[in-house]
Amino acid sequence: MNRSYYYLCASLPMLSFGSKPPMPNEGFLTYCSEHLPQKDFSVLKNSLLVPSEPGHVTQSALEAWEKFETSLRNELVNTRAKKLGRDGADYFRGEYVPDPFLAAAVTEASGEETPLEVERKIDTARWEKLEEIENQHFFDLHFLVVYFLKLQILNKWDNIRTEEGRKIAIGLLQPEKELKE
Repeated sequence: MNRSYYYLCASLPMLSFGSKPPMPNEGFLTYCSEHLPQKDFSVLKNSLLVPSEPGHVTQSALEAWEKFETSLRNELVNTRAKKLGRDGADYFRGEYVPDPFLAAAVTEASGEETPLEVERKIDTARWEKLEEIENQHFFDLHFLVVYFLKLQILNKWDNIRTEEGRKIAIGLLQPEKELKE
């Protein structure tokens, strides 16, 4: 049975890509824990941007998200492997099935000048997919799962905007400097 959470969903602020998150991820989970049965809350708190092992998910929004994210990551592997003249088959997660939409999104993102801009383009594609997954769901667990995934994206970028977060992100995304002899 698909339960409706009218009050909970209606009380949440709207989210838009690039905006400041209205709350931290933990704050959202705390708020939802007061309004959801344990089974639904467990699904929600395990809804993460990074996919878990395939086949462990039973909630439809999360299943669609994990399928997309796995395909996106496989497409990133494929694109990077081609640039390096290597075979990406050893790094695919599950079966690699080429997707023209994802190939175009990854190709467009890889044309950006900085790693942060590449990541922003990839997160834009993620956001668009979440909008698609959310379609026609307004007051149910499906909506809450998508909302939480979007909130995680916003909080990720909010952390990058802070001085400390920016330093960490730049350090992780900068290519290693060549060693001088």
